[in-house]
Amino acid sequence: MPLSADARPEDRGVVAGQDDPRTYHAFVTLFPDDEACVRYIERLRWPAGFVCSACGNNGGPWRASRERRVCPACHKQVRLGAGTLFDKTRTPLTAWFEAAWHMTTAKNGRSAKTLERTLGTSDRVAWTILQRYRVARVRAQRERLDGNVEVDETLVGGVEPGGKRGRGCQATPEVDPLATRRIAPLAGHRGCGFVVDGARPDEARATFLAQAIALPADG
Repeated sequence: MPLSADARPEDRGVVAGQDDPRTYHAFVTLFPDDEACVRYIERLRWPAGFVCSACGNNGGPWRASRERRVCPACHKQVRLGAGTLFDKTRTPLTAWFEAAWHMTTAKNGRSAKTLERTLGTSDRVAWTILQRYRVARVRAQRERLDGNVEVDETLVGGVEPGGKRGRGCQATPEVDPLATRRIAPLAGHRGCGFVVDGARPDEARATFLAQAIALPADG
């Protein structure tokens, strides 16, 4: 099939707070089909329009297929999904996008079984999508938090009937501080969490500062 000239993607990239659906109705409206998902990936990949990584040409690419673009200057081919979780996937992009929406909006997360019923896929496809997203969300070499950091905690472990609750309970529950840094208004958060052996406030604070916070040079 001959290549056809394709118009330049939208001039602006994805804007936080404007292009992230807050309700399921808004999600379905924004991503009704795979073509809408492809356009969204284009905006993420080339926020200011297509730029060829080989020759630097910024002219509108040719569209060889739904997911392949060709530079009109040097004819280098680029897969939109290259280097992403969607590369060479046979699962519709709408399923990937919907799974991401449910995972990031559900307070208690989503299980593979729930995704299977929600997306109408097989259990293997639902499990694969869920597992890939979980792995992608972990930053092995993540830097420490800085700037404005919000801190909270949760206690892991129960108390015996009639015993004292909270930090002073006899069971001495583990304290799990959760820290998040607000990157920008409405742009999401980056966070970390870890377990502290001991329930005293000074112990939790010392471990938190040692593991999560990037302190200034003067301390």
